[in-house]
Amino acid sequence: MQDLLIRGGHVIDPAQGLNGRHDLVVHHGKIAAILDPGQDAPSAARVVDVAGQYVVPGLIDFHVHVFLGVSHFGIESDSSCLSRGVTTALDFGTAGGLIFAGFRQFVIDQAQTRVLALLHIAGQGLIGSVGDPPLLGELHDLRYCDLDTVRRVVEAHRDVIVGIKIRCTANLAEGGRNEARGLDLARQAADLVGLPLVVHSPNSTLSINHVLERLKPGDVLTHCYHGKACGLVDGDYQILPEIRRKLETGILLDVGHGFSSFDFRVAKSLMQQGVLPDFISSDLHYYNLNGPVFDLVTTMDKFLHLGMSLPEVIRRTTEIPARFLGRAGELGTLKPGAIADITVLDLQQGQFSLVDSEGSIEIGNQHLEPTLVFRAGDQATVLPQSSLRYSGERVG
Repeated sequence: MQDLLIRGGHVIDPAQGLNGRHDLVVHHGKIAAILDPGQDAPSAARVVDVAGQYVVPGLIDFHVHVFLGVSHFGIESDSSCLSRGVTTALDFGTAGGLIFAGFRQFVIDQAQTRVLALLHIAGQGLIGSVGDPPLLGELHDLRYCDLDTVRRVVEAHRDVIVGIKIRCTANLAEGGRNEARGLDLARQAADLVGLPLVVHSPNSTLSINHVLERLKPGDVLTHCYHGKACGLVDGDYQILPEIRRKLETGILLDVGHGFSSFDFRVAKSLMQQGVLPDFISSDLHYYNLNGPVFDLVTTMDKFLHLGMSLPEVIRRTTEIPARFLGRAGELGTLKPGAIADITVLDLQQGQFSLVDSEGSIEIGNQHLEPTLVFRAGDQATVLPQSSLRYSGERVG
């Protein structure tokens, strides 16, 4: 007797090259089998019929901020991620070394969502720079970028820390004065602990060449489709020639939609020029949960609207992030033996308003709506997007 049989769905699992009708068997929190059409199904304690819907590996949101109660960006992970189809979320450097133990104790170890993390190079993480004074960015004082602290914290939490994060933006770094040195320290920290470096660059005083020259194969440039200073395009939305050459060395691109980092014009132009993201992610946080981001599936809708096929959208929210996280074969796939993280999606047809970070509105004709979510074989509650309105008091 198996625990669960998910029957009749259209399975898309890019990690296995699956794109067709299959039944899925779950036992003891793992994928037990994938059955071809007509293959006899075993008896199961629960049978769920999902005919007409897509069954995919549990979605991975590569870029969120879920340190609720400490960072002004923080939101609650289970209601904003798991309830909308995301079984694994990567917190994008909300916590630095000085506060990471608290993030581990009160978020990572408590959430039903699987939460992994980037460690911010600045020990205080993202606890300032917006809202009440003093309006000091995390690179205001580079003494907080302490390499010994980074090494100590990564060694203590290497099972959940997967990279080092820095934000290179002028107003977070004393008008840009600390950006170059901060980036160099982040590079040193990543090398010291043997983890990838992840860089946020919009509105940096540094050139994009300066930033990319410090990235190595496997490192990540996030917010790849913004139209601000230190981006990938010129004034005509054409990729800079020297940037293309650097990207071909193996640097990875993250969408990181966010409140101010996704421009339809830039995305369309770069995609037409063959510059595709490795990771489709939301950058979900307090300031965009009520729009324009809402959730990961809305960001996925935008890439369907831009012409990316559904299997490739799923690849960039399952297989590729799982590989970066060091969990290939365990997460991001429905391969027998993998953890039974499963998302069932209804691909709805109609007219759907899609808003970028510049306020531009386009009308899409497809929307992915989560209908069932299983985390390690256990069913989680699915909430409608309208329930995500966060009315709590901002922290920080």
